[in-house]
Amino acid sequence: MADERPINLWLHISWQIIVACFCAYWYWHPPSPNKAVLILTAITIVMALFVEMRTTHKAIYLLLVIFLMFIENRAINKDRADAARLEDDRRKEEREKFQAIADGIRVAINQSAQQFSETMRRSDAIVAGVSNSIKTQTGGDSFAYITFTPEPNQQFLIAITSRGKYPLREIQITMMDDERRLQAMQEFNKHPEGNWIAAIQAGDTYFRVPYLRPQSPEAPSGDVEMLGGYPFSSRDANDLTIAFSSLNGYWNERLHLRRINAKWHQALSLLGPTAKQALHPFIYSDPDFPEGKALAEKDWSRVRPQSQRP
Repeated sequence: MADERPINLWLHISWQIIVACFCAYWYWHPPSPNKAVLILTAITIVMALFVEMRTTHKAIYLLLVIFLMFIENRAINKDRADAARLEDDRRKEEREKFQAIADGIRVAINQSAQQFSETMRRSDAIVAGVSNSIKTQTGGDSFAYITFTPEPNQQFLIAITSRGKYPLREIQITMMDDERRLQAMQEFNKHPEGNWIAAIQAGDTYFRVPYLRPQSPEAPSGDVEMLGGYPFSSRDANDLTIAFSSLNGYWNERLHLRRINAKWHQALSLLGPTAKQALHPFIYSDPDFPEGKALAEKDWSRVRPQSQRP
């Protein structure tokens, strides 16, 4: 091959550069399947077989032939994909035409239905607005609950907290202390000629809260108001029943107080005021009082409680 003429050498180099440029362009822009690439491949093979050249040129031609075959395969695949896409577009266009015809047939029927739906939508919006306004005035499904916070002066600080998106008005609270009622009855038994109903109610505490704001982004835990103090129990355990009434109905709370290692803990459960909430009582227990949750869940044995945290 050493006596290869310079003209043949530059012919191979020029032709290889041209073919390589086609290969580079067709790699990024696959051509349509046609015989030009096959003819170009055939010419390359003929030149490799019959024209005197160096081994390096043969190797380059072989690589170009393989690359041209790869490009032709890509072109065939692209053509098939384009044909499938065109077929899908054609079918889609046909479906759209049929759908337009069907829509035109249904226009007359749908007009009356749309007018009726619009009327009902406006009615529903009015009813929803009225319903929301009523809930805002009455309290809806909002409720409040009582918590006790121990203070250094041997008293609890009583607080009431709202829960829900509607405000509460005119909340009447009756807090019944089981320990105080037992003491009152023991005193009554010493003088049975008295009024036993008054003796029982002597252990009750009454509160009235005119207004509680709802939960909001500014107060995500709800509105909290202090109601006063309450003395520690003489025992390490005390249970209170708290009855609430407001414009939206009635609900009841059971509050459990336990003194463990000289520290008071609390847990509570609340039922109502709606029927849905009666099936899923509100449960809360101090984080460091795990026994309290189980204790509170036993308060309403006829329903299945759903634990929640304020």
